[in-house]
Amino acid sequence: MPSAGARDAALKSLMAFRRSGAWPDLQLKKLCDSLSSEDAALAAALTYGTLQNVLLIDFTLQSISTIPLKKVMPQVLDALRLGVFQLLWLDRIPDSAAVNETVKQVKKQGGPRAGGYANALLRRLIALRDEDRLPQPQGKQRLSLLYSHPQWFVQAMLDRLGEDGCEALLRANNTPAGITLRVNTLKTDTDSLKSRLASEGISCSPLPGLRDALWTESLGNPSALDSFRQGLFYIQDAASQMCVHALNPTPGARVIDMCAAPGGKTLLCAQLMKNQGSILAMDIHPHKVELIEKNAVRYGVDIIRTAVADASKPQEQLRESADFVLCDVPCSGMGIIRKKPDIRFKKQEDVLHLPELQSAILHTAAGYVKPGGRLLYSTCTVLQAENEEVVRAFLADTPGWELAEMRTFWPHVDNTDGFFTARLERL
Repeated sequence: MPSAGARDAALKSLMAFRRSGAWPDLQLKKLCDSLSSEDAALAAALTYGTLQNVLLIDFTLQSISTIPLKKVMPQVLDALRLGVFQLLWLDRIPDSAAVNETVKQVKKQGGPRAGGYANALLRRLIALRDEDRLPQPQGKQRLSLLYSHPQWFVQAMLDRLGEDGCEALLRANNTPAGITLRVNTLKTDTDSLKSRLASEGISCSPLPGLRDALWTESLGNPSALDSFRQGLFYIQDAASQMCVHALNPTPGARVIDMCAAPGGKTLLCAQLMKNQGSILAMDIHPHKVELIEKNAVRYGVDIIRTAVADASKPQEQLRESADFVLCDVPCSGMGIIRKKPDIRFKKQEDVLHLPELQSAILHTAAGYVKPGGRLLYSTCTVLQAENEEVVRAFLADTPGWELAEMRTFWPHVDNTDGFFTARLERL
């Protein structure tokens, strides 16, 4: 059962998210410094679980509340959401503890009358739950509310996947993803790393269909592992790894990574190249370029040169200079909701500008490829406007290129992040 400290940290994190819109990772870390590891983990579970299910939680609250939620004090509503999550999703917490602690938090935020309202509301919730009479979303908003995804995204997936496929995707987005590790073959091999991790208390298994990769349900704090600090593995989703394998840069080649930070794909390029050749890794943010450089040192790669650059602005000195170009463009991130639940809060208008930027970067990247060279365009979204439509528009207005392969990875089908890759060949 979580302590009051775990609940307080979770509530403060929810309130901070509501006020600033910033995902509460840093906030939680500060708040949990004084908590035991068990309470810190529970605070995180309470915070992220509540945010992941917030639309369904609000639907449930509104269905049984005598007061419109818009009239409830925001900080009281935050505490109520936390209480509902405990009652409906966390069986390990006794109902009495969830209700009593939530009422205490509500009283602290809104006074005695708010506390009485919360007590009545939560006890009605328990009764309906036990009688299997909880209100269920219906109609056009059903999937959006049931899985707490924005309606605009749900509609896009309904149009593409149909109702069954869309619901399977949304369900997968609300399911823990597990962790994929990429073996750093410049320093070790799969069997050796598997044994090393086992000695550190981490059970892993090879990932079918992807060489030099291991999968584990939980890794804990990676920085606590000597194997991680020594650069023996990199945490990288299978789809992200397969993106680089699709590019398949060869030893001795010249590679440009257009939007490289934090450098995971750059490092895998170096592995496939056996640390032979040259890689120019670019990013628009100086602090992220520094991160690439630090990662290169830790992973034993010395063929990477970095540069701070705007990937959408062509550099004449790079024209037709690369054998392989990796173009992993900024995107909406609507394929990685299961790992970054905050992405579900994006509004449609927040992503409408992205195809224009993505197209500019793709055209710039194409100018850097030598005749006979290869370009890999990728995103971590499943929205066609950022994926297929960008690639097809490029091919339509840029002669001398052909599409070799195009693929979308789906969480509910491939058990990976939602990801898109298109391999283009210059003639």
